[in-house]
Amino acid sequence: MNTNPEEQALLADAAQLRRERMQIGDPEATEAIRRGFANRPASRKRRFLPYAVAAVVMAVLLGAGWWQGGPIGIPAPHTAKDMSWGALERYRALSTKDMDHVTLKSAVRNNYIQIVNKSVSSGPYRITLDAVTADENKIMLLYTATAESGQEIYKVNSAKVTDSNSGKLLNSKFQIGNGDGRSWSGQSTVMLDRSEPFPSRVEVDFQVASVNPGKLGDPKTGTVAADFRYSDRMKIDVDLEPKFEKAPTFVMQPDRSISIDGHKVVLSKVEMSPLLTRATFAIDNGSELDFKTKQSIWDKLRYMTIVSTNRNGRAVQLNPVAENGTDEGFQQIFSSNMLDKPRSLVLKMYIDSDTGAPKPLKDLPVVELKIK
Repeated sequence: MNTNPEEQALLADAAQLRRERMQIGDPEATEAIRRGFANRPASRKRRFLPYAVAAVVMAVLLGAGWWQGGPIGIPAPHTAKDMSWGALERYRALSTKDMDHVTLKSAVRNNYIQIVNKSVSSGPYRITLDAVTADENKIMLLYTATAESGQEIYKVNSAKVTDSNSGKLLNSKFQIGNGDGRSWSGQSTVMLDRSEPFPSRVEVDFQVASVNPGKLGDPKTGTVAADFRYSDRMKIDVDLEPKFEKAPTFVMQPDRSISIDGHKVVLSKVEMSPLLTRATFAIDNGSELDFKTKQSIWDKLRYMTIVSTNRNGRAVQLNPVAENGTDEGFQQIFSSNMLDKPRSLVLKMYIDSDTGAPKPLKDLPVVELKIK
């Protein structure tokens, strides 16, 4: 029996809630669960992606220790202070608040950034698309909003991205930002399907939310709709640099398995591109299992991380940033530092114990894959 759309939606929502729980406390997690299942979309689709050939070395370790929410033995991630951000300096602090900060930092360090610096105004509002980076799996946008006439910027409440070639609205997944009332800097992430044509030209459609002077400091700001002022939609077109479309996605097939509640779970595929690392897991006979069984298996594999080590021995932790269900199992998406030319990737998995605290999976092999 194939997974129906409702089951896929629930699987995807549960994954997102697990990701939220890694970052928030238990009382907030309860609210996240209520909010997530109340607002889940009616249906979701999954497309199968083509394979590529990798020339990298990958070490897959299923099992590790745990301390205070982080794996034992993993070096502390390097801070954003050890490199220059140049014209994008304002995004240094913002990046550290993002689970995906390793990806953007790697792109900046390797000059895998397109400076756009293109602005448009509407009334007192002005939006500037500062920069963009992309590959065939993902687009990341950096932008700044300001306002005149004493308006205090609350946030860029909407950033829609359209493929100008096809007219298709792209899948904008994540948005973070911060500001001081005078300006607001934001970062948006758009997920792409690389089986479809690369969007070489995109239109970004912004809307800015502001409040009257003095309102931003009001504790009720954000809850009283009448306090907000909204800009007209402001659109910026940008041609993405050809290097983004040419960046490869390396695909590895580890074919390593573990057993959860008597069910075989296989790490069937690992993909890595400049902006994304994705691990695909297949449950044996997953398409024939009922939703409750698949949910139980997935719930036990709640925590994962990847340690990426480059040729100089520098290790970076790649954080999980998104998850989704598939007909056969599930996928976990992590940050990427492919541009730093990693020599090994160590995948660490933790099973959810009866107490709710993660514990390492044991007695699982270390495998080094040399893919030519």
